[in-house]
Formats: sequence, structure tokens, C-alpha cells
Amino acid sequence: MLVAAVMLFSGLGSLALMQPDEGRNSEVAREMAASGSWLVPTLEGLPYLDKPAAYFAAVSVSLRLFGVNEWGARLPSALCGALILVLVYAFTRRQYDATTAALSVIVVATSPMVFAFSRIVIMDIMLGLCTVAAILAAFVAEDTDPPRRRWHAAAAAAAGLGMLVKGPVGVLVPAAVLGLFFWVDGRKSALRRVFSPWNGLIVLGLFAPWFTALVRAHPEFAHYGLVEETFNRFFTPAFNRGQPFWYFGPVFFVTLFPWIVLFVPMAFASWPARGRLTRADRLFVVWAIVVIVFFSLSRTKQPGYILTGVIAAAVCVGRGLGYAWRNREGKAARLVARGAMVFAGLAAVSAAALGVLVAGGSASAERLAAMATRQRAIWSMWPTLLLVLLLIAAFGGLAFARRRADFAVAAFAIFPLALVTVSLPVLEVYAMSRSAKPLAFGLAALPDDAEIACLDCYSPGLSFYLRRTTTIISEDATFLRSNFVLYWMRRLGVHPPGIVTPAGRDQWLASRETAAFIVATDDGRANLTTWMDSRSPLTAVAPGWWGALVPRPGAH
Repeated sequence: MLVAAVMLFSGLGSLALMQPDEGRNSEVAREMAASGSWLVPTLEGLPYLDKPAAYFAAVSVSLRLFGVNEWGARLPSALCGALILVLVYAFTRRQYDATTAALSVIVVATSPMVFAFSRIVIMDIMLGLCTVAAILAAFVAEDTDPPRRRWHAAAAAAAGLGMLVKGPVGVLVPAAVLGLFFWVDGRKSALRRVFSPWNGLIVLGLFAPWFTALVRAHPEFAHYGLVEETFNRFFTPAFNRGQPFWYFGPVFFVTLFPWIVLFVPMAFASWPARGRLTRADRLFVVWAIVVIVFFSLSRTKQPGYILTGVIAAAVCVGRGLGYAWRNREGKAARLVARGAMVFAGLAAVSAAALGVLVAGGSASAERLAAMATRQRAIWSMWPTLLLVLLLIAAFGGLAFARRRADFAVAAFAIFPLALVTVSLPVLEVYAMSRSAKPLAFGLAALPDDAEIACLDCYSPGLSFYLRRTTTIISEDATFLRSNFVLYWMRRLGVHPPGIVTPAGRDQWLASRETAAFIVATDDGRANLTTWMDSRSPLTAVAPGWWGALVPRPGAH
């Protein structure tokens, strides 16, 4: 569908890779493409085993096919998002009807977490694809009499692939959702088939060969992967990402916006009629609840953990819109009309507030000239934003007045569509401010054989843009933000050549066979100045970055 294509692919390669995740993940994939090391991913030449290799391998293949650029790096994520929409459409069309299926796809595609993760280099969207495939395939397997074991096998295979993307969570989430769903549904025999030994063998048959081969190459990974990365991540705050239990409440609200305006009243309205919910309806309700509760219990919390819960909730909204679309006089149509009016009111108030600010001179030429780049880019878009808000208010008002679900869908979809189209110039400025690309531009004129070194800092993505690895001058690898590299160095007591300690930096400088360019942030500028003394002057290479070119030893 056109809406889905725009949300996932419009301007996919126009934004710079953002730090830290996009820059780091893209560089891991670039190194994999260059080295052919498909089993052991590396970051700056160091083993990067924080996550399995499947996602990096997919990005690596894309980079080989389409070049080392932003579009090639992001394409696998966009394709995963597109496949999620295909699965949603096929399943909801089978369970409901074509209209509900199309509406569900629109809601899912325009939900912020889905389209955002489909447009950046992050593995959560591939894990989401595997999770969605596993849950829907298991449901389909039990949707006929007799059950179809090949669909159970497909579900197990999807869960196994999920483990190759992000470890045990790839099988734990589908197992939790399906286990509770079939238990609530009173189908114990289905539980036995879902959790049959044969399905377990399929999961292990996909995951075990990779895990075994990796442990043979890095024996320390067995403890790290099972204890540090899995057990400690869930049960302890060891990864310094602890959040309160209610953390995912606000996250869910934001990542389902603007459809949350419909989801909340739909949820309250459906409770008295819960006895009339279909089996597929119950699946999506249980799915959304289980995912949010499951990860709320974890001591480590990240927004992307509840991606598939947001997808399930979005399908519930699509289901309600389907009722409203077919019957303009029904309860669902009245609910959707009121929700559209609420959203139209919010848009109208926002438009009025924006008009007052503009009339007061907030976007005057003098004010714009004095603003920082990011702020100026936002304010320069005020005419477009005003138009978008007025369109939302108009369509929402019409939806309420005429009780038209199509106008309501338009009102809710306009805002996310604008974000990935007319708002791209603002997003480009924002992405550039969070990217290593400006620094890479500043270093582009260096000789190809010059060694790049970061002094007490690291810029994820710099190596991707320069297409060569960088050296880290620091006491350890903390700046890489790789839990495995730190664990590997401490457990084995190794100090790889790519990490130069402060005590050994002078020896490293004297032992090189090429020129070196050493960069530091504003915070490290004084340290770099002291180290260089009079041997090399410092130059500003990018906003917030300084550097010094040190000639090859013996060169004049």
C-alpha cells in the first residue's frame, strides 16, 4: 500500500547515521562485509559479541550489494518492517476482512515505534519480524481441525531465527504470549503442541550450530551470552539501564501516538463486550499485555523491547476502525468520531498557539538568525507545521460531523506521514547534529594510509564513513560502549593493539609507519594540546572536535 511504502521507504537514505546505535551497527556490518567474518562480528577490529550476527550479516549483504551508504545500511530494517506489514495484512484479512486488514496495516505503519525502527539501523525490527511470524504461525496452526504441524514448525523456525538476531528473547516472548493465550483460551492440547519437543529441536537446530561455533572461537562467550547478556540483563541492573516498573506506560503512549487517542476509549468500550471477542481478538489483547508486563519485570528496560506489543495494540485499533468503517451508525463509529474530534481539537489548539507565537515574532528573520541550527530548522518549518495542524483539524472535524471513518483515518495518519516527508529537512539537521558524518567530512582530505586515533573518546559511525577502522587511546574500551569487549578484556586480561593506553601512547606514536591524525572532543582538547606540545598544532575539524596531524616518524 502507498501509505506503508511512504512510511518505510521515503527518504530512507537522506539522513546521516545517528549515534550511537546506527553508527556502531553500521560499522560492525561494514567490517563484516570487508573481512568476510560472518561468525564473529567486529567493531574497530575487536570481537563484538554483544548481539548475535544475523542482523549484522543482513546489513553486510546489503552494503555489498548497494554500497557503503546510509540507504544500504537501512534497507534491511525497512524490508523487515515491510514484511511485518505483509504478515499483519495476510493474517487480519484471513481472520477479519480486507477492509480491516488494510486499516490495520495503516495503523501499524504509522505508529512511531514501527516506522522509526524500520528506518534506522537497529536489530529490534528484525527481532520484531521473527516474533510476529512465530506468534501468528502458531495461531494459524491451531486455527483448524486437525491442527497443522507445518505451521507449528514455521513458528518454531521463526523463534529460532529470532534467537539468531537477539538471543533467548527471540523465543521467550513468543513462548510467553502463546503460553498465556492458549491457557486463557482453555486449550491445553494446543499448549502441548506449541511446546512439543519437535519444535524445541527446530529452535535448537537453528541456534545451536551458531552458538557452538562461536563458543569454539571464543570460549568466554558461553558465560557472557548466557549469564551476563541474558540472566543479568533481565534480573539485575548490571547494564545501567534500570527504569521504574511503570516505564513502559509512557513509552507505550508515545509510540502508539496518535492512535492512542482511539486505543484508550476502544479498550474501555470493549471490556463489557469481552465475551464477544473472537479468538484472534483475544490473541492481540493478550499479546499486548504480556509483552508490556514481561519487560516491565525486567531490570533492564529499553523502549524497543515492547515493539511487538505496540504492533498488537495497533491491530486492535485497526479492528475497531474496521467496525466503524462498515457501520456508520454503530457504537464503534461514534467512538471513532469522538476520538477524531478530540484529536482535531488538540490540533486546532496547537495551530492557534503556533499562530500566536509566530505573530509575536518567534519566527522573525532576526530571531531565526540568532538561533542554533537545529532550532532554526524547526522554526523555519512553521508554515508547513501550521498547514499540517489545520488539515488534521479539518479532517477530524469532518469525521465527527459526518461520522466518517475514512476522514478519521486521514486525520490520524496525516501527522506521521508529514514526519517522513515534508519534515525531512528538519530531521536531516537533527540527524547531522547526532552523527559522525560532519567529523568524517573534516577528515576526508587525510591520506588514505593515515591512522585515525580517538583520544579518550569515540565517535560511532566515523569508521563507517571513512571506511577504515580507528584506534582508541584510552585506559580501556569504555568509549566503545561494548559490554562484551570490556568483559573480554577483563576476563582474559588481553589488551588488543587497537586500544592504546595513556602510558603507552608515546611508544605507539613512535612505532608507527604512517602519519596519524589524533582527534579529541572539546572536553579532551586540553589533554590533546598537552600531549602534542609543540610537535603538532591543533585544528578544529568539526563542531566540538579538534585534531592534530602527526607525521610519520622520521618524515620531514
